[in-house]
Amino acid sequence: MEIQGWIILNFYTALLLILLLIFQSKNIRTKSGDRFNKLDVMTLILLISETVGHIGELYPDRFLWLAVIGYYIIYAFDPADYLFAILYIDCWIGNEKQSRWRKYFTFVYKVFVVVNFSLITISTVFNLKWFYYFENNTYVRGPMFFARAVLLMLFCIMLSVYTLIYRKSIFANYRSAIFTLPTLSLIGAVLQIFIAKLDMTYASIAIGLLILFFQLQDKNLDIDYMTGCLNRRGLDIRFEEAVRTAQNNGRTFAAIMLDIDRFKSINDNYGHHEGDIAIKTVADILVEVFNDASIGRFGGDEFCVVTNISDQKELQEKVELLDDELDKWNYVSEKPYKIEVSMGYLIYDADKKMSAEEFVMAIDELMYIQKRKHHLGDNRRQ
Repeated sequence: MEIQGWIILNFYTALLLILLLIFQSKNIRTKSGDRFNKLDVMTLILLISETVGHIGELYPDRFLWLAVIGYYIIYAFDPADYLFAILYIDCWIGNEKQSRWRKYFTFVYKVFVVVNFSLITISTVFNLKWFYYFENNTYVRGPMFFARAVLLMLFCIMLSVYTLIYRKSIFANYRSAIFTLPTLSLIGAVLQIFIAKLDMTYASIAIGLLILFFQLQDKNLDIDYMTGCLNRRGLDIRFEEAVRTAQNNGRTFAAIMLDIDRFKSINDNYGHHEGDIAIKTVADILVEVFNDASIGRFGGDEFCVVTNISDQKELQEKVELLDDELDKWNYVSEKPYKIEVSMGYLIYDADKKMSAEEFVMAIDELMYIQKRKHHLGDNRRQ
């Protein structure tokens, strides 16, 4: 039995995407890591859909419905893959005055994604044959196929230009790796459009993700090796960016500083392995509660969260949710110790013109005020 080339290519591409997802999910838990995963998953879904569609084409008498489903998913969601690429690259570009142009570009592309999905769905549901259709059990490109393809390729080219324009805002050691993603995506898209049987789009993106993983995600200087969250260096950068944005644009933010109460006692009584478990548990819960924030290990058993929350009530609710999640863990963990934390939190006031260092010190002091209260309570109980 002869195995067709596209089957082998898709199999190894899918295997590569799955392995990247496994290793990435295990090691990195930052905004760039989250967007890397979303790009990986979206590419994998489209690759599977392409495979299902080809199987339907090979056996149209019995499985044409697979081709219908597969091609619908590809045409409807293919632009979303490039959107995730844009959002991922944006993680590596610092905040600047020109950031509004990046937002305009992203907004326009989001509109394109929504319009594309709507038109593909309408064409498929009402059998209008705008972009593709099946005639005599054969896949045929519709009259609007190339218009959509050219527009998609134009956005792909703009993604490369976008990366080029903001290259100076990307750390020098990261630039070459980041350029590979839009470049390989563009090559794959061009080959797919003009050579219908050459399915290289998702393989090209997968290769780009592989390069990014080894050059950035797995060797990110801003990542804490134990928790997969940001380290002190990464947090300092996020604080500087957030303060600069607040002072320039008036867009405020909040930060939370916390550390584990009686952490030394956990290490002394139960060993450093249990201390590591406590640290990783706090990191896990922080990622769960503050899923769209910059979360990092400030040092030792101390953590910090930088979030876009600007409302005191919302911030208080998040802090209470964090306490609730810690209580739940303590209830079900069956560990001989409890994980409790002291916290300080504050919304940045741009009018006070505090530097990043001053703001961190203010939150740190609030945290230690609560910590002293906790220690006082421990002494009274003893």
